[in-house]
Amino acid sequence: MTRERVAVGIDVGGTFTDFITADGAVAKRPSSRGHPGRVLAEGLDQLGLGGTRGLSLAHGTTVATNALLEEDLAPVGLLITEGFRDLLALGRQNRPGLYDLEPRPACAAPDPALIAEIAERVAADGSILKALDLEAARAAAHRLMARGAESLVICFLNSYRQPAHERVLAEILRADGLAVTASAELAAEFREFERFSTAWVNAGLMPLLGRYADDLRRALDLGGRSGRRMVVMQSDGGAIGLEQAAREPVRLLLSGPAGGLVGAWAGAADRERRRLVTFDMGGTSTDVALLDGGPPVVGRAELGGRPLLVPILDIHTVGAGGGSIARLDRGGLLKVGPASAGADPGPACYGRGGPATVTDAHLVLGRIPPGLFLGGSFALDEAAARARVGELAAQLGLGLERVALGVLAVAEATMERALRRISLERGHDPRRFALVAFGGAGGLHAASLAARLEMPEVVVPRDPGLLSARGMLQAPLRKELARTVLGRALAEIEAAPARAFADLERRARAELRGEGLAAAEILVERLVDLRYPGQSYELSVPLGAAGRSGEAFHLLHAQRYGFARPEEGVELVALRLRARGPAPRVRQPRPRRVSGRPKPVESRRLVFEDGAGTCPVYRREDLGSGQELRGPAVIVEYSATTVLPPGHRLEVDRRGALVIRRAR
Repeated sequence: MTRERVAVGIDVGGTFTDFITADGAVAKRPSSRGHPGRVLAEGLDQLGLGGTRGLSLAHGTTVATNALLEEDLAPVGLLITEGFRDLLALGRQNRPGLYDLEPRPACAAPDPALIAEIAERVAADGSILKALDLEAARAAAHRLMARGAESLVICFLNSYRQPAHERVLAEILRADGLAVTASAELAAEFREFERFSTAWVNAGLMPLLGRYADDLRRALDLGGRSGRRMVVMQSDGGAIGLEQAAREPVRLLLSGPAGGLVGAWAGAADRERRRLVTFDMGGTSTDVALLDGGPPVVGRAELGGRPLLVPILDIHTVGAGGGSIARLDRGGLLKVGPASAGADPGPACYGRGGPATVTDAHLVLGRIPPGLFLGGSFALDEAAARARVGELAAQLGLGLERVALGVLAVAEATMERALRRISLERGHDPRRFALVAFGGAGGLHAASLAARLEMPEVVVPRDPGLLSARGMLQAPLRKELARTVLGRALAEIEAAPARAFADLERRARAELRGEGLAAAEILVERLVDLRYPGQSYELSVPLGAAGRSGEAFHLLHAQRYGFARPEEGVELVALRLRARGPAPRVRQPRPRRVSGRPKPVESRRLVFEDGAGTCPVYRREDLGSGQELRGPAVIVEYSATTVLPPGHRLEVDRRGALVIRRAR
C-alpha cells in the first residue's frame, strides 16, 4: 500500500481515541467530547499522516450512544396520524419491575407542544382510507419548527405497507431545507410503536450527528481536493459513508463496540477457535458478546429504554471500566461504577485531581508499571493513586492493599454477571468457549474471570487496546433492509426468491454503488423472519429451497429456547436482505519464532488475593511465537497491560496472540 492510500482505523472511546493503520502503526489521544475533529487531526499528526492526501479513514464513535443514554436528544417535531398523538408516550405499557408500586417511564416522552396530528389514514392492507392533506401537513411542520423543533419525524400508521404519504411529505419538507426522518424509509416493518420509536430517536440524533460530521469534515479536510474519504462503523459490524451516517445516526448506537467484535473474530478465530466470548474492557465500560460461528446480528434491540428496529450486534454492556469510580454508598458499602472519571480529569493516577478508580487500584497492587504506560509516553502518578485509594481505606478502616483488592473484586463481580448473562442464562456452557480479551484493561482481568467461569483459555490478540480500531479497518460496506410481508406464504417466497426480494435488492445495490462499490463486488444474502402461529416475536434464518427455511427455523428455535414444534407450520413475517462489499484486507504481521526464555525489563511487587511477591515484567514486543511464561508476571505493551496470575501459564501462538491457560 502506498503512503498516498494509507488506511486508518479510528475508535473514539469515552477515555481515549485509538488510531491504527493497516500496516500496524498505532497512536492514542485523550478523547474530547467538545472537539472530536481536533482529536482525530492530532492523532493523524502523531502517526505522521497529518498532511497525507487520499487517506481512507474508518471511524467508530460513541457520540450517538452517549446522547441517547444521557437523554441529550435534540427537540423533535412529531407529525403523526390523527388520533395517535400519545402512541410514543403509551408504548407497550410493559412493567420492567413487576412489584414496583410507583413505576416510572424508562425514557422521556415527546414534548406535547411539538406533536402535530395529520389528517391521513392508510389501512392495514395498504389501501388509502383518507388522503393526505399535504398543504395542512406542510404548514403543521413549519409551525413545529417555529416552536423550537430542530428536526422532524413523520410517523404514519401502516406506512410500512403503503409509504406514499410519508414519502411525498418528506420530499416536500426536505426541499424546504428541513431535517426529516420518515419511519418507513428507516424501518419498513410492522409494530408501529417500535417503528415510530426508531424514527423518533433517529430524528433526535440528526442535529448532533450533523454537527459532528461537519466538525470532522473541517478538521480532517474530507473530500474535495484532499481525496480523503471516511466510512463509519454501524451497529451491525458493517460500514456506511459519512453522509448516510449523518442522515441515519440511529444505525451508529453500537458503533464502537461493533468494531471490537469484527476485530476479535478476524484476529482470534481460526479452525480451532469458532466459539468465542469477547471481553472488551475500556476506560468507561465493558462490552461482552458470545460468538458461536460469527458475530451475532439481531434485527431489533433496546437501548436507553427505547425499542429500536435496526440491525445490531448482540452486545451486552455494563458500566465497569478502568476509569470506573470507586466510592462508598450511603450505607458505607464499597461501590465501583457505573460513573466514570473519563479522560478529564481521569483516574487519580493521571495527576489531574481525579477520583479513585479501578486503574488506581491496579497501580496500588503493582499490576500496572507506572513508567511503562502507553509505551512510557504517559507517566502515571502512583503517589496520587495511593492517596486516593488510601482515603477509601481510611473510611473503611482497612489496609490500603485490601481495599484495592476489594475494588477489583467488586468490578469483576459486575463483569462476571455480564459474562454469565450472555452465556449460561442463554443456555451456553462457557467451558466450551475461549475468552478473547481486549480493550486497554481487558488483559488485567481476563484470566481471573475465565477461572471463575471455568473457561479453558484466554486469548489476548495483538494490540488489544486498539482492536476495535483494527476491526473498523476490516469492516466491509454493508446494508441491511427489511420489509414486513405478513400474510404471504413462505412457499411462494422460496419458489421465486429473486422476484420477492427484487425491490430490496435494487435499493441495497444502488446504495452500495453510491458508496463506490462495483456491481461485481456486492454480495447479497436473503433471509426470512419466521415464527410459530401465535408468537409475538420471530427469528431470522437464511432463505432456503422448498421447506429448508422452516427446518432451519425449527433448529434455531430449539437452540435458542430449548424446544421446537416441527409438527406445526411456520408463519412468514418479513423479508430481510443483507448486502455487503468485500472485507478490506489488513496485513497481520506474523511474530518471529523465538526459543528460550525472554528477559524481563524490570521486577515489581505484585499483590494477589493469596499473597504478594516480586514478579517479572515483560515487554510484549520481546515475546516471540512459541515462547512460554509461567505466572505470576505482567506483560506490557503500548495499548494495554496483561496480568498472568499465579497458577497460570502463557504461550505466544503463531498469530502473536497471548494464550493463557491454567497450569496443570
